Amino acid sequence: MDKRVRSRRLTQDKLAASVGMVLTKYHTGKFVQWSVEGGRLVWQLKQELIEQEDAMDGCYIIRNEVPALGISGARDCYKDLIHVEQAFRNLKTVWLEMRPFYPHRDDRLQAHVFVCMLAYYVQWQAMRMLEPLFASDGKGKNRQWTWARVIERLKAIRTQPLRIGGTEIPDVISMPDTDQQRILDLLKVKL
Repeated sequence: MDKRVRSRRLTQDKLAASVGMVLTKYHTGKFVQWSVEGGRLVWQLKQELIEQEDAMDGCYIIRNEVPALGISGARDCYKDLIHVEQAFRNLKTVWLEMRPFYPHRDDRLQAHVFVCMLAYYVQWQAMRMLEPLFASDGKGKNRQWTWARVIERLKAIRTQPLRIGGTEIPDVISMPDTDQQRILDLLKVKL
């Protein structure tokens, strides 16, 4: 299919530059054969290349230089990278609620890294222990339980002094509701 577009407003160089910018912007340059001839843009699609790309759509290639790992082991390791990426996101965002840190000494930096890793490890263990809660919850938008929701529910449990008349009882723990108690049971925490 050969297409011709006539443009009187653009010079040959400007037309070629404009076409190049559009093809670069949308990452489609390799699929189009084009040229500017006599002030006209002449183009056609590279149908064979489009069909090849379509056949490979959704596939990815993993290079494995560890023979003992095998094909399925390499694929599983690649898929597990999502957990590493999520761990870094958790450390960098407010999930662990770590305050900003400005290191002035190496020992403080080491202590900060240790506390961050310890906090992530506690979160990771809690996620493993809460697996039955997440598994029974459903999928997609209908899910009730996420890590953020679990933390929100546990934050509602309070310790505060109780005053009755002139008597004060220190550190009274609020009674957990049904959801909170289920979470505490899965985490094996007794109040």
